[in-house]
This record gives sequence, structure tokens and C-alpha cells, in this order.
Amino acid sequence: MGPPGLFYVLSKPTHPSLSEQTWNTWYTSEHMRDMVSIGLADLAIRYRNTNPSASWPYLAVYRLPDAAKLQDPAVMGAMAETSDLLPAPWKEVMAMELRAYALVQRFEGQVERPGRARELITVAMEPAEGEDAERDFDEWYRKQHLDMLSMCDGYCRTTRYKKLDDSTPRYIALHEYESTAYPPKEQLKLVTGTEWSKKVIGTAKVFDRDVWEYVSEYSKEGVDQKL
Repeated sequence: MGPPGLFYVLSKPTHPSLSEQTWNTWYTSEHMRDMVSIGLADLAIRYRNTNPSASWPYLAVYRLPDAAKLQDPAVMGAMAETSDLLPAPWKEVMAMELRAYALVQRFEGQVERPGRARELITVAMEPAEGEDAERDFDEWYRKQHLDMLSMCDGYCRTTRYKKLDDSTPRYIALHEYESTAYPPKEQLKLVTGTEWSKKVIGTAKVFDRDVWEYVSEYSKEGVDQKL
């Protein structure tokens, strides 16, 4: 059995005869449910990029109880390839970027907040080179950054992951907030303005940040709803 993880899928429709509305209907009503029903994921959530000019307008995240199932032909081969809603097999009607991660850390903050957060901020980072820099990167998250973020208005929780392969950026943090009105800019400026924050972020090889709004979700019955 492999580690718990995350399947992270950036996507957009590309087929000329497929409307975005129909593609979204298929993704939400069929594909997400399929990913859960075949036993790959126990929770699937879709988001829309708040930046209308973003290269990837949509994100789907699938929580994996066992990340090794991504390499299991029996599991992956059980996925439906066609739909009455689509003009061709789904892999031919959309562009995708696929990333697979293992769980690093879950952080709930000072006050546990039930329910689904409406905003997701993803921060993909590649720390400066060297074991010392990587250790400092991890300690920054655990000893300062997440504690400070948790004091921002609207903060719900953070989940951190590391890629299963060595492609960069290897690390990603998923920060959940109550709505796209949060966090206030003045509070975020204080969080990222510490000397430790400026050191880690300033020396990072890659720092990619996106803001997403919640679209829909589907989960296996009875499972924890938190990423």
C-alpha cells in the first residue's frame, strides 16, 4: 500500500464542438463520481480559477487513500472513457496537466472550522537548493508560516504535499479560506513580511500562486470531508 496523497488535475476543454457548459456538466456529474467509484479517490473537488486569463481555468483535486493506485492498471483501466455528453473519448476533448503528490502535513489552525471552504489558494514552491534550505523550508511552514496564516480572517486549514516524482516545483500547499474575500491584503502582507518568510520565498527557485473558487464535490459516503 502506498502513502496517502493527492491527484491534482489542471484542465480546460479543447474540442471545437464541445461547449464549456456541457464539458463542465460531464466533469461534475460523471467524471468526478467515476474517480471515486473505481476506488482511486475518496473525495473529489472541483475549482475554477479566479483569474479569467489563467492558462488553466479549472482544477480538480482527488484525495487518495492509497497513492499507489495511480500505477494500478486494474484501477485506472476501470475508468469510463466515453460519455453520451462528449463528442469523443474524454482524453481527446480536453487538455490536462496531471500531478501526483504524497501527503506531508495537515494543519487545522487554532479553531477547527467545519464545512467546505469556498476559496482555495494553491502555492507551488521549489525551495533553494541543498538539504539545509529544504529543512529550513519545512520548518518555516511548521514553526511560523502556518501559525501566522491561521490568524488571518477567513482561514480554515492548510494541507501540504510533495510530488511523487522529482519534477519541479515539488511542493504544494493548499490553503482553504471561507470565501474569495479572504485573506485581507494587509494581513497577508504581515505574514509574508517576516524575515524568515522573505528568506524562504525570496530564495525559492519556483513560487507559483493561484486562487480558486469552489465549484462542486463528490465523496465516498462517510469519509472526512477535509483535504
